Amino acid sequence: MFDATRSEWIIDKTEASASRGMVTADHPAAADAALQVLKEGGNAIDAAVTAAYVMGVAEPGLSGIGGVAVMVIRLPDGRETVIDGSGIAPRAAKAEMFKTARGSDVKGMYGWPAVAGDANNVGYLSAGVPGMVAATALALQRYGTISLARAIEPAVALATTGVEVDWHVALTFTLYADRLWAYPESKRTFYKEGGLPYKPPTTLEGGGDRMAFPDLARSLRTIATEGPDALYRGTLAKAIAEDIRRGGGIVTPADLASYHARELPALSFEHQGHRIATNPDCGGGITVAEMLNILDGFDLGSVDRASAGYYHLVAEACRAAFIDRFEHLGDPAQVDAPFARLASREHAERVRATIDPRGRRRTAVAAGTRDVPNTTHMCAVDASRMCVSLTSTLGGAFGSAAVIRGTGILLSNVMTWFDPRPGRPNSIAGGKRILWAPSPAIVSRDGKPRLAIGGSGGRRLISGTAETILDFVRGDGPQHAANGVRVHDEGGPTLVDSRVPREVRDELTRMGHDVVVQEETLGTAPFGRINAIEIDGDQLRGGVGRLRVAMAQGL
Repeated sequence: MFDATRSEWIIDKTEASASRGMVTADHPAAADAALQVLKEGGNAIDAAVTAAYVMGVAEPGLSGIGGVAVMVIRLPDGRETVIDGSGIAPRAAKAEMFKTARGSDVKGMYGWPAVAGDANNVGYLSAGVPGMVAATALALQRYGTISLARAIEPAVALATTGVEVDWHVALTFTLYADRLWAYPESKRTFYKEGGLPYKPPTTLEGGGDRMAFPDLARSLRTIATEGPDALYRGTLAKAIAEDIRRGGGIVTPADLASYHARELPALSFEHQGHRIATNPDCGGGITVAEMLNILDGFDLGSVDRASAGYYHLVAEACRAAFIDRFEHLGDPAQVDAPFARLASREHAERVRATIDPRGRRRTAVAAGTRDVPNTTHMCAVDASRMCVSLTSTLGGAFGSAAVIRGTGILLSNVMTWFDPRPGRPNSIAGGKRILWAPSPAIVSRDGKPRLAIGGSGGRRLISGTAETILDFVRGDGPQHAANGVRVHDEGGPTLVDSRVPREVRDELTRMGHDVVVQEETLGTAPFGRINAIEIDGDQLRGGVGRLRVAMAQGL
């Protein structure tokens, strides 16, 4: 007797290779624009920033100039630094500003308790102060070779001529039509007259539609001409503050004018002979560090990576790191958050001692995050081996969902990152910085860069990044590592990749895991979407998500 089986998707992509430079991005238009910058003699910063602006046009529901961004940079001389453009709550924000809705429902990409009207996730009250433009401008000023206007130029061209609607863009706009239709300016910006979505190419009807964004093109030109001040203190700032006020939001001109991007020392730690530099402070890097530090004390090299024992250890380390994240972390400028302790090897050793490699009964202590299409990531490496890993996002899909009148700008729903319940480390407060998931990283060994990596996909990108690094350290190339078999655990059920065989999943259940199978499809990302560039001497190799239109290409 044979066990019954069913058909499964088997979709993959080839690995890109080059020698002089390489870029990875979640859309071919962004990769093309970034590669052109490298061809013209620009460096990795120039290329990554250019790609970030194009992504805000090519997939406008994921990122853009009204969003937030962070990048990790490794300079040719080996110095590591971080440019942080994370979001900030308006000064008028209060811990009790949102009322919890009746019932036990959760909403938003982070699964907080639902609030009345979903006001922390959608609409003008969900908006905060964006940082993407300030961060990219600062990065170019300090480490780039091209002007901000040159970096924005391809995005202006794309917004003017229009984006070719592919299956992913069409699906995203169809899925979120009810959210966007609630705001007339958003409906006018993203849909045909009457509200119909734009169509991708089809077999029956041939070529698809193009989506042009003339208002956004004008806003991009304004920033190119006037610099970031246009968005924070100039004409665009005035338009943003006025439209938010009309819609009942609380972002003021003073909130925008006081914003500044930050340059920070990278959070660096060692794992299996590799040095990993990631974003410090309120990003996801701290949780990547804790997860890998915990696993560093286990002899993973002797454990079969396809076994229940391996997935158990990874899930337990992930679970412990996330429980610490929920219990302790928030903006260190306002909360006494133990970032240094959680990143220490001493703390990892104490946590590791509580994990039984044979498995144990576990009690759920937290709800899991949602699988949502949000955020975008790009990596760039140039001929000098400067490496950049840049993550940009609007928060939830389409951010606040409300396009600012006459500008084409979607503001991120900054308030979605805060716990709406008062009295917690990550509760809302005026001027507080978000605790968000992006975990861009650069991996080095023996003083040389080895991997630029990052991803998108809510909190699940944190474990996706950590597990991709694990696979890379064990010898996988970037394409295979970025699309490896995954598990994820935030203290609730253990999410297990459907590619894990049934007998292994059954063993995980016997070890005490509440297994929930997650299948990655063309429209889902249950374990984040990772892209990466490996640097191996004169050879560069790029890997991207197998089920997305993402692209790796080099010269």
